[in-house]
Amino acid sequence: MEALIRNIIEQHKKKKKKTIETKYIVSELKALGTNLYSDSSLAKPFAAAMQKLVDDGAVKPFGNSSSIPQYGGAMSKYYINVNYFESDDDILPSSVLNDLHPKLNMSYYVKHASEYYELEGIIHRINDILFDNDSEILTANERSYLIFGDEKAIMYPADASIDGADILKKLGRLTLEDIKAKRTFEPFFYLATSGYHNLTEKRNVLIVENQDTFNTFMDAVMEGQLPDVHLLIYGEGNAITRKFEFIQSIHGKLDDNYYYFGDIDPVGISIYHRLKSTFPDYNIIPAVSLYSYMINKVNPADARKLRKPQKVDDTSVSQFIATFDTETGMVIKDIVYSERYLPQEVINKTDMVRLNGIGIH
Repeated sequence: MEALIRNIIEQHKKKKKKTIETKYIVSELKALGTNLYSDSSLAKPFAAAMQKLVDDGAVKPFGNSSSIPQYGGAMSKYYINVNYFESDDDILPSSVLNDLHPKLNMSYYVKHASEYYELEGIIHRINDILFDNDSEILTANERSYLIFGDEKAIMYPADASIDGADILKKLGRLTLEDIKAKRTFEPFFYLATSGYHNLTEKRNVLIVENQDTFNTFMDAVMEGQLPDVHLLIYGEGNAITRKFEFIQSIHGKLDDNYYYFGDIDPVGISIYHRLKSTFPDYNIIPAVSLYSYMINKVNPADARKLRKPQKVDDTSVSQFIATFDTETGMVIKDIVYSERYLPQEVINKTDMVRLNGIGIH
């Protein structure tokens, strides 16, 4: 069905039309023997074909168009990408396609011969990689440099001299895996114990928001004072949300226990909430015992006023305090909504022995 629809759109474009209505496509399909009016089972394949054309860049939904349930949710009107359907005068000869890997979809370049000849060297480098089963897995930027001569061509095409991502798309939506490449993630600073590498059951990961507190906990972990911490991560404030994917590079598991520990203030709580919301598959929870220890160590009434106003997100606060007992939750809520704060630096080196007995759960 996709080929039929593609041809209908292309013929419509030749009439100097820049948009096309779904009802027109359906009518033309009926004339070709594919009747969506009488066969409702064709609705989903039709919608899938239209979405494929959107994904391929052939069309895109018209600004104020609406979805049509009877046609599987396809939009009522589409813009036609005129450039997509424009062919060169010369069609790529079939001999050029000999010996190409079957994963290379050459349908675009068959109709755009001049583009093919311009990129012939690149396409053949990709072809060689597809055939080479022993090729090393490189980082995306390394592979990008080898193929395109620009390390940013695949992952950051807007900053590159050539749009490698678009070329891979035109060659059949080739993936990083196809070209023997992998994503890399911005690293965070961490300390892993032997237990982190050796344990087969759930491991305990502690994420600490601030630098000084991280260093204090790092010393304690290295001295064996916190044996239930198997991996210690420096959250670096808001940066942890951007960097957390690096956990995949050090073999973090979804079912490990991830305990977050930061300041008791709107920003600290929002960082936790954003991290948990961004990575819902990971078991990320507040380090309840550490927050409770902070509150018990100092008089919450002595919590200092915020140096400058912070926006309080009600959802973040309510979900955060829900993990605590009622009394502790109310104390945290009172601190936050009275524009005060307790920094995690309340806990210092002198507390590590006591925390050994309390744990981070």
